[in-house]
Amino acid sequence: MTLKKWIYLFLIIVLVVPILFFYNAFNGNPAWKYFSNKAVKHYLQDTYPGEEFVIHDGFYNFKVSGYSYKVRKVGDERQKNYEFTVSGFWKPTVIYDEIYYDNLDLPLIEKLEKEAISELKELLKDKVKRIVDMSVQIEVLKGTYSLDTHWSKDLKLEKPIYIHLIVDATNMSKEDALETVRSIQQALNTDHYSYEGVSFNGNLFDNKTIEKDELGYVKYSVGFEKDSNIELNDIEEYNQ
Repeated sequence: MTLKKWIYLFLIIVLVVPILFFYNAFNGNPAWKYFSNKAVKHYLQDTYPGEEFVIHDGFYNFKVSGYSYKVRKVGDERQKNYEFTVSGFWKPTVIYDEIYYDNLDLPLIEKLEKEAISELKELLKDKVKRIVDMSVQIEVLKGTYSLDTHWSKDLKLEKPIYIHLIVDATNMSKEDALETVRSIQQALNTDHYSYEGVSFNGNLFDNKTIEKDELGYVKYSVGFEKDSNIELNDIEEYNQ
């Protein structure tokens, strides 16, 4: 092959590969769709053994870079279709299961979350100068516990809790934020809380800010897990 042909071949590759890449990113491809469908089948077999399902033809969802499917339980009198989403090219994985979320015990979850927040605020009152807002994400399936069950960190949940904190960081330096976050992590670990992660926002407050938004503006943010080694450069700082 002559040098000129090599140059032409190189230019074709340079032009075609990006086009194929972007086409795949926004439209998917038959092979990806096939393996995504297989992933849904295996997931249903493993997660809901003994039940039968009809999987309708999926469509490519570019928002999640994957395929979305409608799934119906065989024998379901409501004939309800549940959404399943699969993402991942090399290893397609179900990332959204509407059956799971449809089976969450929302009244109990709301009750447990309120009780967990109250307990955690008490735990952290000496670690954080002022907690502006806190939310705790808890997932419990229907039938696991009765509605009169009270929060305990020893409850068996579908997954560990997730905590989101907004604290007053108006007079807090970045080093202060690091010390605060580390003390929160230490308190949770010392009391043997099982948690998936914590997101921490240190917000800025002043008179004008409070008039506009009672939650202030983000000054520092960081996320951490139980075993995270939190360093100063992990904390994002925002200029107001």
